[in-house]
Amino acid sequence: MDMERLMDLVDDSHVLNQTLAKALREIDRMALNALVLVKRQGNALAGYGVVAQAFRERAAFLKDAAEAMQALVSPLIQTQMRILAHTRMSNVYVNHMSSTQESCCPSLAAMRQQWAQSTTDREAEARALLEQLLHAVGRVQEGIADQEYVVVNGRIEAALSRVASRQLTRVSQDMGTALGKVNQAINQYRHTVEAVYHENSTRI
Repeated sequence: MDMERLMDLVDDSHVLNQTLAKALREIDRMALNALVLVKRQGNALAGYGVVAQAFRERAAFLKDAAEAMQALVSPLIQTQMRILAHTRMSNVYVNHMSSTQESCCPSLAAMRQQWAQSTTDREAEARALLEQLLHAVGRVQEGIADQEYVVVNGRIEAALSRVASRQLTRVSQDMGTALGKVNQAINQYRHTVEAVYHENSTRI
């Protein structure tokens, strides 16, 4: 991975983190508001109460999945930085060897091989981290899909409700909008991570 690709990953990770943090706060707030509304109305909104509780449970799952995903980003970036540094060192020894007889300086060849092997090891480590990150991204996407299903159920319950139907419909619509932002952000991020993964795989 070159420096430009690395910076793209850093930037995309930062943008995703901000987008997820804001959207997940909104989702949790809306889920809590829905629960408060249901409790105020009592048995009249019992059906939507189940949906509102599911809102919060799925929001908590999404938050945990997003945190697990973000926890992998820093180690991955650190590993990629080591790869760049080790590659430079390996190239330094290659340049020295190009102007020096290898038989005269066997230590240069040994050092070059050592740095090259270290680079290979770090690339394998990065590949494993990328696989974990892709799996974590998939978990977030699963959480989004589950929450979208809950939103659909919420809209159905809101339409059937004779009490606070307009308010419940608005909650479900706002929830769907927030989820749409999360879904768009995570899809874009997955594209970036997959590009890095494929690039890394071709080097091993």
